[in-house]
Amino acid sequence: MVNTDLIILGMIYFQPSHGYKLKKNVKHYFGNPYFKLNNNILYSTLTKMEENGFVRGELISSEKVNKKVYHITEDGKEHLVELVSTPAEPGIDDFDFKIKAVFFDLIPKERRRKVIEPVYESKLNLLKDALEKKEKHGSSMSHVSSTVLEYGIRELKCSIEFYEKLMDLE
Repeated sequence: MVNTDLIILGMIYFQPSHGYKLKKNVKHYFGNPYFKLNNNILYSTLTKMEENGFVRGELISSEKVNKKVYHITEDGKEHLVELVSTPAEPGIDDFDFKIKAVFFDLIPKERRRKVIEPVYESKLNLLKDALEKKEKHGSSMSHVSSTVLEYGIRELKCSIEFYEKLMDLE
């Protein structure tokens, strides 16, 4: 499940914004056709964050429209770092993990490693299992099944390489 708190708070951290601009920036920044930030979720999340002291809304008046521009507070920055620092669950969806990874610059390398290690270890185990399956059953598999298994192995290797790179970045 996508962590909308992380996305919205992170986007406000990057740039204070009003609701419409936030929605536009989220769409542009994450560009995932499977994630759409609807107004009900956006504005209820902003209200909740303001009540919790994570953001501060500033009403900007103009001739056309009044806009409430949201700024992250110190408590909001601490909460954002906490969200980013929470270790990833081994079964985390790839898109959800990438959202978390977008904000890895906010935490030191050692904390980043702790966030990544559970999902990294899980992918290593899946790769081991897939390679064992290929070794044991590969010659008796249909061409289609073999192709699917090969694709899964390549995908796992790519994910593992991605996690290793993230853990090693300074």
